[in-house]
Amino acid sequence: MTEPEQETWRPGASADTLRQRARLKRRLRETLDARDWLEIDAPVLIDSPDFEPNIALFRATLPDGIPAGSLHSSPELAMKRLLCAYPDLPGAYYLGPVFRAFEAGRRHNPEFTMLEWYDNGATLETAIDTTLSLIQTARAALGLSPAAVERHDYGALFHQHCALDPYHADTDTLAQAAGHNGIDVADPADMARDDWLDLLMSLAIEPRLDPSSLTVVTGYPASQAAMARLQTSSFEGREIRTAARFEVYGGGLELANGYHELVDPDEQARRLGVTDAHGPSPSQQRFLAALAHGLPECSGVAMGVDRLLMWLTGAEDIDAVLPFSARRV
Repeated sequence: MTEPEQETWRPGASADTLRQRARLKRRLRETLDARDWLEIDAPVLIDSPDFEPNIALFRATLPDGIPAGSLHSSPELAMKRLLCAYPDLPGAYYLGPVFRAFEAGRRHNPEFTMLEWYDNGATLETAIDTTLSLIQTARAALGLSPAAVERHDYGALFHQHCALDPYHADTDTLAQAAGHNGIDVADPADMARDDWLDLLMSLAIEPRLDPSSLTVVTGYPASQAAMARLQTSSFEGREIRTAARFEVYGGGLELANGYHELVDPDEQARRLGVTDAHGPSPSQQRFLAALAHGLPECSGVAMGVDRLLMWLTGAEDIDAVLPFSARRV
């Protein structure tokens, strides 16, 4: 950030970019409303503890210092409870702010705008089609031609760029691959297997994706599916378990993450780490009770609207697509 401190009162985004941002959000809403999906105001203040291992929440306190909950990093639990209660809804979406502590940088802002939707009856392939269609619609709204689309398997990407099998490689092999790719880690002893996989994906593979294309990646390891169904397939002749999950990248920028959603309440409780010794929070209890009531088969997708606008406009820094990023608040 080289801008003089006295100029940080100004918005980061130009007036033209703010117009594009408003147009983008309007078009996303129009497209989903045309499907007769409901826009939902999910609660921002929740009681739930962190349920994604790599996502830290902001803690809220009352004026007297008593804990009052956390700011949500996703509307997922509330959205799924809604579909359990009203299984005849064709779909529902949330377009609004979410929060993640400690995430700040060129591609991250602690508060950012998420479009998250749940498509009743949809499979993983349907979810991929919907996601790509929405992004192409967003391009058209900003006067851009459709982008080319590539599809890649997670295992094949690691084989091509890191020369390893990501489903069976141990942490030593992953650490060596990181070193071969020039990745320096301050505390490697603190890195779990999935941490190494995420690091290699972010720093060794994503920068090599076609910058002008949309890239769909499938075949994520089963360990990287907090709330997705699992499926059996094979890689290099060996049976593997993978998550019914996909990611869509615009160039090397992650834009969207989608699941064919898990509907088994017992398996979901296990993945949330809910045991007799560590019981669920009230909101987790309500979520698990809703799953026990019955979640219709559905897919869920979360898309970063600020990231999408970065890719559509060619912005290199998220500050350039936000009215006031954390650096300017």
